[in-house]
Amino acid sequence: MAKTKVLVVGSGQAGAVKHVPAFAQCPEIEVAGVCDPDLARAQRVAREHGLAGAFTSLEEGLAATGATIISICTPPQTHRDLAIYALEHGADVLLEKPFTITLREAAEVIAAQEKTGRKLSVVHQNKFNWGVMEMQKIVQRGDAGRVLHLGLTWMTNGDQDRMVIDPNFWCHSIPGGRWAESLPHQLYIAYALVGRMRLLYVAGRKTTDKWPWMAADEVDVVLESEPGYVNIRMSANPQEAKRRINVLHGTKASYMFSYKIAMPLAERPRAKRAGEYLRRYLALRLRGGGAPKVVPSPHERLIRQFVDYVLHDAPNPTSPEEAYHVEELTERFGQEFDRQMGRRPG
Repeated sequence: MAKTKVLVVGSGQAGAVKHVPAFAQCPEIEVAGVCDPDLARAQRVAREHGLAGAFTSLEEGLAATGATIISICTPPQTHRDLAIYALEHGADVLLEKPFTITLREAAEVIAAQEKTGRKLSVVHQNKFNWGVMEMQKIVQRGDAGRVLHLGLTWMTNGDQDRMVIDPNFWCHSIPGGRWAESLPHQLYIAYALVGRMRLLYVAGRKTTDKWPWMAADEVDVVLESEPGYVNIRMSANPQEAKRRINVLHGTKASYMFSYKIAMPLAERPRAKRAGEYLRRYLALRLRGGGAPKVVPSPHERLIRQFVDYVLHDAPNPTSPEEAYHVEELTERFGQEFDRQMGRRPG
């Protein structure tokens, strides 16, 4: 049987490092090529991955390959036009986050999807980390009781963060800046655990002059959901490369979770017990004995499910409704953050 052709648009880190290899692992898929206005870069990525095609535009790539899946890994300023063009030319679309720059653009993309009947999904990959998936099961089983409060932490060492240290990175030109790029990650994890939310409070603070193009290096966001409150804290100041420890408090029990573990908070001080949860994660690599197995990355899990969604009518890994709601909250955050900080994006 002929394989379904995928065209990856964008040859940066998301396209070249995440999407091309993940699609190539799907037996039903042929990665037909990569597109980038910088043809030399597209050719280099194609050569490194053994792809036949390298193109300067989506239009050229579609005409040459006849691909029916388009994976868009470009800055969000380009997402609306690329997604609509792909949908209107008979392709299903996977979009990297942020979905779009504005809620209006998101609505236009969804309208094009509904009009054409093609399939659309947005990359909300961190829902597919083991610890987050385990936390979803805990909430769904009712082990925590009713969720009272969800605290999410996104901490990065700004001196090692490519988006923070580069004043010309695209994130600095959008409403909310660097934080509007990272916030959707936390919003879609929260959405998976508590559902729809309402933005209540945004605060930003500038504590260092290291990155003058950033309006704030410390940010706090509070939202309200039907089950309980959600607090998201983001910082560029930790010395560690990353911190991603989160806490969920329920009427029955409290839990801590990261991308790799989920465990009752009461058991955190007990190192031996905590080690059991880490071993449970590591055991995924040792099933059946022999050499350790590579645990699929969240991008690989999401892209596998997206392929199954397109080819076999499996559930959409990120519905347009979820993507639209996350974009809605991100836009409101960006507007409020820029107002408070006296910031003018662009």
